[in-house]
Amino acid sequence: MLALKLNKEKIERILADGASGIFLIDKPKGLHSFNIVSRVRRILDLKKVGFSGTLDPLASGLMIVASGQATKLLDLFHNLSKEYEAEIIFGQTSSSFDLEQAVVINESAQEFSKDELLKAINKFVGEQMQQVPVYSAVKVQGKKLHEMARRGKEVIAPKKKVNIFKIELLEFEYPKAKISVACSAGTYIRSLVSDLGNELGTGAILSDLRRTAIGDYTIEKAAKVDGLDKDKLLASQIAASQIRRDLNSCNFV
Repeated sequence: MLALKLNKEKIERILADGASGIFLIDKPKGLHSFNIVSRVRRILDLKKVGFSGTLDPLASGLMIVASGQATKLLDLFHNLSKEYEAEIIFGQTSSSFDLEQAVVINESAQEFSKDELLKAINKFVGEQMQQVPVYSAVKVQGKKLHEMARRGKEVIAPKKKVNIFKIELLEFEYPKAKISVACSAGTYIRSLVSDLGNELGTGAILSDLRRTAIGDYTIEKAAKVDGLDKDKLLASQIAASQIRRDLNSCNFV
C-alpha cells in the first residue's frame, strides 16, 4: 500500500502543491490513455502527468489523471472497484475477445432466451479465476502478452483471481446484449464476455465498453475531452478534502 511509503505529512505537502491535481476525465472511444495524458500536459504546461487504470482505444469512460507531485498518489486508486457498461454480440468470437482482431462467425450458434442468459450471467457473480486475454499488457517472463501475440508467437496467458460483485442485464435482443458490471480492480470485461459466450455455447465478443465508475468517483463528474481547456479540467478536479476523507475512511485499499 502507498500509505506505507507516504505519511500524512507528505500527503498534505502534495495536496498543498499548486502544481498537484487529480482529475476525472471522460476518455472517448478511439484514443489511447496516453493521448489523454498528452492533452493534459499541454493544457497545464506540465511534464509530470500520469494516470491510474488504462482504457483500451476501443473503450471509453472514466480515467483518473494526476499532475505534479499528485502522481505519487495514483497508487491510491489502483485497487478501487470498477463499474462498466458493456455491449456484447453473441455467435461471434475473436482472439482478442473484442473487435480488435478478426471476428469469426459461429454458424452453428443457436438463439437462446432472456431467462437462459440471466441464468448464465448469475454463474459469473462472485470470486473466480479469470483467463487474462492474450491481447493484453500483462507480462509473462518480462514480455507483454500482446507484443508476443502480434509477433505470432505462441502465448500461454495466465489466470488471475477476480471478484465480480454484480452483473445487471440492461438490454437484450439476440444476438446483442448490454450489461452493467461492478467488479474488483484487474477484472477483464472482455474475458467475462468470452466466458459468458462459452457458457451459452455460442461464443461472444465485446463490441463496446464504457467505464462508468472508479470507487465512488463517477463518470457524471468527469470532464469531456472534446473542447477540454484549463477551466473545464480544473472543474473536474477531485477536492483535497475529498481525498483526505477517503484516506481517513480507508476507502483506498
